[in-house]
Amino acid sequence: MTSSVSVFGNLTIDDLVFPDGSTRWAVPGGSVIYAALGAALWTGRVSIVAPLGADYPIELLDQRIDLSRCRRVPRTLRNWGLYEEDGRRHFVSRSATRDWNAFSPKLADALSGVQSAAHIAPLPHDIAIGLARELRKAGTLFISLDLDDHDLLGRAHLEEIVELIRAVDLFLPSRQDILAIFPGVTPLEALHKLRALAPDVALIAIKCGAEGAIAHVAGAGERIHIPAIPVEPVDTTGAGDAFCGGVLAGFARGDDPITALLYGTVSASFCIESYSFSSLSAATGQEAASRLAALLQRVELHPMGG
Repeated sequence: MTSSVSVFGNLTIDDLVFPDGSTRWAVPGGSVIYAALGAALWTGRVSIVAPLGADYPIELLDQRIDLSRCRRVPRTLRNWGLYEEDGRRHFVSRSATRDWNAFSPKLADALSGVQSAAHIAPLPHDIAIGLARELRKAGTLFISLDLDDHDLLGRAHLEEIVELIRAVDLFLPSRQDILAIFPGVTPLEALHKLRALAPDVALIAIKCGAEGAIAHVAGAGERIHIPAIPVEPVDTTGAGDAFCGGVLAGFARGDDPITALLYGTVSASFCIESYSFSSLSAATGQEAASRLAALLQRVELHPMGG
């Protein structure tokens, strides 16, 4: 199987509790779905590489999502998702699906197909770094990485995290991830720290929720701020993953880094307009182009030292 973009990670079914006390049960999702749809908005068909449970409602997915590389398993990873007023989220796996490794891709899955670009969604550290190495050996040109703040908190040594970051081309953490790596720092301070630790990573972009994203291209004298698109948020689940998919799509298409960041921001904007991934799945190329054109006028460049 050959695809321009593939996404490696988890499929989940989540029970969500929101800050106002409202709840939603059995919401199909998983980081790979949102990242794949975020990329597919710009590239067309995207492959997902993740264990696929027999109980996952694949009928809700559109034809842009290729599941042919998914290993079938009896059940889907099931989580409790708890949301706080400040935007932080806490996901806890149910006891029957607590072995995260069992619901993650295997290293051999990196060789189950061919792709020019691959996204590694939040996964256990050893699996993530193993996949990055296998994908690189297989000739994947662009590898992007997102992290899991719970896994980060279990990392005793910064060197382990830095080793993983240096193994990819695009490092796309959330503000919550950054606080797990560098407690108490601001996103801008973290951007400087990350660039010093990983000078050769082509793009480092920190997702800051409603404040947009800040980013730096390797070797550039300026940092980039991409503001969030003003839409009415319904559910922010998966927005960061959709951003990652959009950014990787830009690199897969051969676009410049700012355009790739714009793709990611547009993908995230569709994601938050509904529960689960329905708005992102329904987004059209025409709608995406309209938001892209408006957002382009709002890009900010600032001296990296400032």
